[in-house]
Amino acid sequence: MSRATDGPGASRGAGPGSETDVSHSSNKPAQGALGHEAAYELLSNGRRRHVIHYLLQQEEPVSLRDLSRQVAAWENRIEPADVTPRQRKRAYTALHQSHLPKLDDTGIVEYDTDRGRIEPTDRLAELRVYMEVVPSHEIPWNVYYTGCGLVMGTAAFVAALGVFPFDLLSGFAWAGLTAATLVVSGLVHTYTARQHELGSEGPPPEHR
Repeated sequence: MSRATDGPGASRGAGPGSETDVSHSSNKPAQGALGHEAAYELLSNGRRRHVIHYLLQQEEPVSLRDLSRQVAAWENRIEPADVTPRQRKRAYTALHQSHLPKLDDTGIVEYDTDRGRIEPTDRLAELRVYMEVVPSHEIPWNVYYTGCGLVMGTAAFVAALGVFPFDLLSGFAWAGLTAATLVVSGLVHTYTARQHELGSEGPPPEHR
């Protein structure tokens, strides 16, 4: 990737349409499996999640200009064509100064500052497994499965005691009902997880 070569205090070039520069010294870690802490730190910031979401969708190098326009559109919940120069510049500056250098240093992308070009690496896909966004109006799946187990287990126990109307179903019937509930829940969980993962179609999961 292109780097400024004016010494330790050299600044990153912003590429075509440069709007600002910032000093940044690269100290990339050795390539290997992305650690849990590093992955969660990268995903803890909304703008970085937007960058990752966009790159996973494109699956090819993108320009900083296009990326900043799309990020600004998502942040303001508008179409890219409606993004104002001020909105784009705000996103552009933050991406160039902070977020892209961080993604570059962890090996998630190759950020060519001279050309304003961001190229995803093979490590980008590793971030998929670390995040499943649960909309605020939905119950987390771990809570759902725990509740489901408690309800079905309690019903089966009460049926075993001969309490009406739970005793109308046999033990085999309760076992079949429990299995069917888990299978249907698993299918729904799989579908919703795919809809909420980074890189799926549409805006980032938190904006749906």
